[in-house]
Amino acid sequence: MYMVMNSPTRLAASYLSRPVVRTAVLSAAAAAVGYGIGSVLTPVSPVVAAVTALIAVRPTFHASVQEAMRQVLGVIIGAVVAFAALKFIGFSVVALFAALLACFVVAGWLKIGEEGAVAVGVTVILVVGPHFNTEAIETRLFGVLAGSLVALVVSFFARPGAPHERALAEIVLQAEASSRLLTTIAGSLAAQDKPVAEPMARQWLDQARTILRTTVEIRLDAQDAVDGSQWSPMIDPAEAVAVLNQVRMTESAAVTVVSLCQDLVALAHLGHPLPASVRSSLSVVLSATANAMAQQSETALHHPAQALDDDTGPVRVVQTTRREAVSEVRNLDDTGSLLLGGAMLRDLERISRTLSGK
Repeated sequence: MYMVMNSPTRLAASYLSRPVVRTAVLSAAAAAVGYGIGSVLTPVSPVVAAVTALIAVRPTFHASVQEAMRQVLGVIIGAVVAFAALKFIGFSVVALFAALLACFVVAGWLKIGEEGAVAVGVTVILVVGPHFNTEAIETRLFGVLAGSLVALVVSFFARPGAPHERALAEIVLQAEASSRLLTTIAGSLAAQDKPVAEPMARQWLDQARTILRTTVEIRLDAQDAVDGSQWSPMIDPAEAVAVLNQVRMTESAAVTVVSLCQDLVALAHLGHPLPASVRSSLSVVLSATANAMAQQSETALHHPAQALDDDTGPVRVVQTTRREAVSEVRNLDDTGSLLLGGAMLRDLERISRTLSGK
């Protein structure tokens, strides 16, 4: 009964935890708060405040800071151009045209793209029209400022924590997933006395590809954090760069794990069982590599992108076990198994080099 009563609450919490849903709810809340502020404060246009808050809300705080600055700066420049057009041309469609054209010029100067220019243009239309006079423009400009401020506050809660810290936590999870996958493969090779089943190998390949796709998405977030470090006081530029390097390291390892799983699929397709000594040697190297990945990701939580020492520790174990496995693989009589076994060992060497920063 307790679980039944709480299931709607849990369901609502799960939906709110999704970034898209959180952004939608917070954007609607920002627009409502902006309109409420405008309704209470006479100098603030409620419609402009609501629209600006809705436009300026972004999934991250630094992106919202960027958008708020674009809105305010664009409106100020657009209003100046509109005043100039009013003085020399008079209020007309031509004056509005000149003000909107200025938005695209400003967008090119600020390198915010066409979408940024359109967003600023929408705000300029709200500010300079429909009644082009000083009092109306001041009211709407205050609406832009109020809406931008609300958007900044709301965006602070869009996703908890600093963006580079979130990226680091997420990429460590993916590194640990790669480590677990290698451990699973190692255990399977050691336990079987027959060829790896192709469906199982393909399942490993699917898992590796999923990890890689997720890692690529995290890299985009980490790059966005580096770009946003110039806008946000929440992001330390040096830390953001270190996290991005950690993501790239993990992505490089994930690419190699995919390659290794492709080799396993090819090996399973051959249908030739590997000798017990070869399977045992490959299993040991896989386990050592998995351990090295786990060690590096654990270190990364406090020191992102710190490479493992290749003279001692887990990387040294990988190198030692790999040399032993090379000797076993070279004794294979089957050419296909020999080539694929060698390819797997090269993949494992690439991972160890990546983890040691080479």
